[in-house]
Amino acid sequence: MTWEHYYRVEPVPPYTDLQRGFSAELADPAWMLGRQWQIGEHAGEDASTPVLVKVPVARTPLEPVAGLDPAVVPAEALLEGSAEDWWTIGRRIRVGRAFAGTLSSAQRAAAALGTLPEPYGDAFAGEVDGRELARNGLLDMTHPELAGLSQRPDFWRSDTLTHECDVPVGGTTLQITAHDGGDVDWYTADATGPLAAPAFTTLHVVPQRLQYPGAPGPRWWQIEDGAVDIGGFPPDRAHLATALLIELICDHANDWFTFPVPTPRTEPGQDPSPTSGVVVSLGTALVKDAFDDEWELTIPPGPADPPAGPDEAPGPWSLFRTAGLDRSSLVVWPTATTPLTGPVLDDVLLGVDEDANVLWAAELRANGSDRALSGDSAAALQETQRTGTRKFTWRASTTLPEHWHPYRIEHHSSRVFVQGVVNGREPATSELLGAGKGHVLAATAVPNQGMRLERRYVLARDTEGKPVLWRQRRRLPLLAGPVSHLRFDLLQESPPLH
Repeated sequence: MTWEHYYRVEPVPPYTDLQRGFSAELADPAWMLGRQWQIGEHAGEDASTPVLVKVPVARTPLEPVAGLDPAVVPAEALLEGSAEDWWTIGRRIRVGRAFAGTLSSAQRAAAALGTLPEPYGDAFAGEVDGRELARNGLLDMTHPELAGLSQRPDFWRSDTLTHECDVPVGGTTLQITAHDGGDVDWYTADATGPLAAPAFTTLHVVPQRLQYPGAPGPRWWQIEDGAVDIGGFPPDRAHLATALLIELICDHANDWFTFPVPTPRTEPGQDPSPTSGVVVSLGTALVKDAFDDEWELTIPPGPADPPAGPDEAPGPWSLFRTAGLDRSSLVVWPTATTPLTGPVLDDVLLGVDEDANVLWAAELRANGSDRALSGDSAAALQETQRTGTRKFTWRASTTLPEHWHPYRIEHHSSRVFVQGVVNGREPATSELLGAGKGHVLAATAVPNQGMRLERRYVLARDTEGKPVLWRQRRRLPLLAGPVSHLRFDLLQESPPLH
């Protein structure tokens, strides 16, 4: 009998150390280098590394506006503030008490305080309101209680519900139009022309490699930050910022360098140049590399600049640019960093109601008080949503909700919305809607999807550390405008039978 022996070949597991399996060792490193050479990874240029930058810098301060220094006062307070910001509740009460003895009984009744926002409530109801006296011209402006009252202009436009202001600088003007309120940045203003003659000072600065979360390592075989997944950002062509980020990471990797733009040195006894509230202009920079060679960095032409020849395309697109200034200048505002915001004093919804064919302004909150619906208004809204029977009754109209103010279309010099008055109803009390004195809106002020208006107090500090208080008026977008459920002819469902 013949016996045949069979041997099975099996891999022997590494019982000692698993690290070798995770290290992905290569038996022939030259093979990897060859593959990199075949796909063109070694085709490059040793352009060295920048070690020094010589750049001419000019800082042109913004000129004062309404007696306020734009290099000191936050830009938000400069644009959104007004003379009435001074009238805090404490000052309204103190000034009213100081002048109460000089008023007639009719004047005291006309300027009496009503219900105030919490925590004051009705504690001071009936006292004279100093702010109302100032509005009616009943104050002696030389009185000590009025020290510090500013007569600065108000840049809020009630017809467009935006802020507009002109800031002079260096022989030109920065025009701020259609500012909704909130943060102010380099894109807020447009210039009427370039600066006349910026005063340049050459500075020497050291460049640094651009760093961001998940940035490629500057050395070979260095692992990037594992806590950031750049691949998690989909290359959405509709989202410009994402497309720029992916292009920066994939095409340029770690080839970007940045350099600071410090404040030019001043002579002894000379006031230092401000770091904000200025227009920063850069000249032609010279970059010295590790080979001691100098390279000139010229500012590329912009899309609006004409091509140098018939075969030359327009210049590259620029992200950080103030329209009207040259491509080397940028506006730097002092902004309110982490301000303290008070509760909403006014909350108004604006929108065109296609069912009623009017524009509604719905006061949800005015002068710090919620606008609660009366019983008739709440029942009118509930009737439009009630179900439970199939029997209907003809009704000629429904009740208009309280604190809803209609605007009708009129044609004056242009097409505008004019605030109407509903018989037997209180007129608008919010300052944003004219406070009962009528209100006219431009036809383009309210978008199709509606908008929200808010007013509140904001407290921040200026560049010198002093507190700055102002009333912020701000527009916010809505997904849909307010609908009153107003019907002029309807079949109303009858109550269910019991």
